[in-house]
Amino acid sequence: MTATTSEAARALATILRARAVPIIRTRSAEWALEIAEILASAGLGVIEVTFTVPGADAVIAQLRRRFPATLIGAGTVTDAATAERAVAAGAQFLLSPALSPGMVAVARAHGVLAVPGAYTPTELVTALGDGAELVKIFPADVGGPSYIRALLAPLPHARLLPTGGVRPEGAGEWLAAGAAAVGIGSALVGPADRPVDAAALRARIGTLLRALAPHA
Repeated sequence: MTATTSEAARALATILRARAVPIIRTRSAEWALEIAEILASAGLGVIEVTFTVPGADAVIAQLRRRFPATLIGAGTVTDAATAERAVAAGAQFLLSPALSPGMVAVARAHGVLAVPGAYTPTELVTALGDGAELVKIFPADVGGPSYIRALLAPLPHARLLPTGGVRPEGAGEWLAAGAAAVGIGSALVGPADRPVDAAALRARIGTLLRALAPHA
């Protein structure tokens, strides 16, 4: 499956509008699908499935069929081969915890939004210089929201997606610091190594939506 550049632009616009990218990282494809069902039904319009999920490409393909109105992306895409698998499955955006030039090249070849990862100012400038329109800052909890402010002081045009340690109730702090959106994993969807607690997940989704509301 291929995409056009306009599709990459639409993916970026959807993420910026949603302001949150829920990250599914489980040890079971079945659990991943259950989590995605709850996220989509709650109105969260973006879902990331990491390639640490068993059969991640099959999960992504199934989610594209089941939730056509939801933007489905692939995470932990660190090389070209994994990127090709993700795109073939229908992933509408690709994320990496590092710069991952192989991933970026494949995404661009297919017109898919690439979100490389960075942490230091040098890595961020490298990603921006290579044309990244959204950069994942990972692990974000090391510096906290104040680190996002510090990065944006000399680079105010950068769109940052802090990920790693973001909690539902604290999402607004990252947005207030200047983040374009936040990536949020286990603090929202629950631990990777146990079955889904649907009631707890729905409660955390409610908390996240309330935290995002003032920034709509």
